[in-house]
Amino acid sequence: MKGITVVALVGLAALAAGYVVVPEEKVTKADKDFLGKQKQLLEVFQYVHQHEVHSELWEVSKKYDIEKNYDHYSNVEAVKEFVALYKHGLLPFDEIFSVLNEHHREQAVALFHVFYYAKDWDTFYKSMVWARFHVNEGMFVYAVTVAVLHRKDMAGLELPPPYEIYPYYFFNTEVIQKAAQYKMQGFAGVEKINDWYTVVIPTNYTGWYVHTNVDQKVSYFTEDIGLNTYYYYFHADYPFWMGGKEYGLYKDRRGELYLYKHQQLLARYYLERLSNDLGTIPEFSLYKPIATGYYPNMHYYNGVSFPSRDNYYEVYTPEHYHEIEEVIEYEHRIREAIDLGYIVLPDGRHVDLTKPESVEYLGNLIQANPDSVNTRFYKYVGYFARILLGGSVEHFENAKVLPGVLEHYETSLRDPMFYQLYKRLIQWYYEFKDHLPSYTKEELAFDGVKVDEIQVDKLVTFFDHFDADITNVVDIEVFDETTMKGSKLQKSGKLAHHNGTDFVIQARQWRLNHMPFSVKYFVHADKPVKGVVRMYLGPKYDQYGHVYGVGENRENFVLLDTFEHEFTEGNNAFTRESTQFPMYVQDRTSYFELYQWVMDAYNGEREFPLDMTEAHCGFPARLMLPKGKKGGMPFQLYFIVSPYHAPAVPHHQGYDYTLNCGVGSGARYLDSLPFGYPFDRPIDEKVWFTPNMYYLDTMIYHKKEAEINAVN
Repeated sequence: MKGITVVALVGLAALAAGYVVVPEEKVTKADKDFLGKQKQLLEVFQYVHQHEVHSELWEVSKKYDIEKNYDHYSNVEAVKEFVALYKHGLLPFDEIFSVLNEHHREQAVALFHVFYYAKDWDTFYKSMVWARFHVNEGMFVYAVTVAVLHRKDMAGLELPPPYEIYPYYFFNTEVIQKAAQYKMQGFAGVEKINDWYTVVIPTNYTGWYVHTNVDQKVSYFTEDIGLNTYYYYFHADYPFWMGGKEYGLYKDRRGELYLYKHQQLLARYYLERLSNDLGTIPEFSLYKPIATGYYPNMHYYNGVSFPSRDNYYEVYTPEHYHEIEEVIEYEHRIREAIDLGYIVLPDGRHVDLTKPESVEYLGNLIQANPDSVNTRFYKYVGYFARILLGGSVEHFENAKVLPGVLEHYETSLRDPMFYQLYKRLIQWYYEFKDHLPSYTKEELAFDGVKVDEIQVDKLVTFFDHFDADITNVVDIEVFDETTMKGSKLQKSGKLAHHNGTDFVIQARQWRLNHMPFSVKYFVHADKPVKGVVRMYLGPKYDQYGHVYGVGENRENFVLLDTFEHEFTEGNNAFTRESTQFPMYVQDRTSYFELYQWVMDAYNGEREFPLDMTEAHCGFPARLMLPKGKKGGMPFQLYFIVSPYHAPAVPHHQGYDYTLNCGVGSGARYLDSLPFGYPFDRPIDEKVWFTPNMYYLDTMIYHKKEAEINAVN
């Protein structure tokens, strides 16, 4: 893993259309004030379930009274609403929090407002520390995360990876148990490295212990901690409960983005299924047993296990009749709106759903976010379906809930049922698109531009190790200065210690990766012109070995790269490296390394460099390519060079784009073409093939790590 940084006041990576490299003049180095904030932010996430170990933070908390500081918040009424909820009674400590629970969500949003409306860092910090000792831990982490990602003045601050704050949501029970055993046994037999105990625990996926169904063949993908972190942050960037002009999410084409990101996730999942000889994503009926079960093999901090769902799980039972009828009715309303071509507003007026740009209305409608034009009639269909399909246990009081993995955004992708559910929802996206006319030859072509040839290196995947810091998973004793041995980490606030000696516990997991590769372009232009290049990866054959037709294959392509290019008159030859692809980000740096870097920079022991690989909003670069097969598996690469269409807000315009991947800025997209262009509409093969397109057959080879190292 590369040495890292923490701070970059820059836009990092786009979710759909892609970013280019940020101009150097936009980059600002971190000063000591900024590093101090970063240090405080990291420290507050240590051992969120233990209050007594944070003696200094506890002192800050005791001295702060929200009610006496109302004038330090820009929206006093919102803060008073939280205080009223707090006095009434919030979710207790150690109980399980889920944002999909409406009571939990009401409290979490109110807490978010306390953080979001703090006028300055001092108020934010004191509010955060106060909440750290007075609010349910899961709710606290969620509200702080969303607030940091949406406050402009916190651009560049880095949160610890969620799998290191809450390892329970990402690693199997046996890993958590093993970590606790090491701690309970005083790290007997563990070698000290750099004056601290270092433990590395091998970990695997759920299929290691329990074989429930064939879908476990791709558990290395669905349970990948980087993939689940990506989806968690996608929700944190665009919460289904957040909207309106105040947050500006509508500027980001959030409705279209919501549909497109799920479509891309389904396409990528399908490529992985094909690599493991599995077919298309299955479909289901709420009136029949759900064939695909899931056994999470995880437990919450309080010891309660995540609910499991057996194969052929019965959904249509008397206690679910009403909820199922609701979901079916909500689905009917959405499909009816698509086919009618309009959305009915509460006052009887209509919103047109027949235009290409109407996809924004549809996306907001399906997510049922506050930017939807009618949340009264079109409800949270996906929200209700998650609860029905997850197999969670019915609860009898809101403080005692037991959510399934589908009811947490950081665990949703683990369950094969997630993909079956969203295949059903994204079908409405295609139903909408199928009502639109196919692109004409003029809309597809780029006059005077011809792709002569494209060459791509051999594509090779492999599994290699990744270490995650799961130290937070074990409880520690209150620090005793009489036993302190003076390590640098202890003096700087790192709390992981046993009898005065620091320790680090890591989980080591085999994860899919790929060799870097180059793409060489040879394009002829009749005149100087600016264009946008898109590169997609899709299947060549279906699960039966039949060649995919152009039209039927359009749903299966995954966007790999997109970038602007200034073409000169004549022949243009240039190369793109896979490490440049803007929608993908590298592995997050562990809390342990991150904390060391911050402290060294804060104490002036090294210059703090800037790096843009720590973006929270990109797809894991490790998972760019599907696994393929040992002897090679055929795929297709598709390239198209399109005329540049300027976005509504200039790309990288002003400071707003630097706000944690540009959320709410409206300045994050490369151009204004629809997401997924040109695969987003039905394909008319009579006009499809144009000189500015290029199909390339390729193979993806899967090798063992030893084979990779032998070659290198």
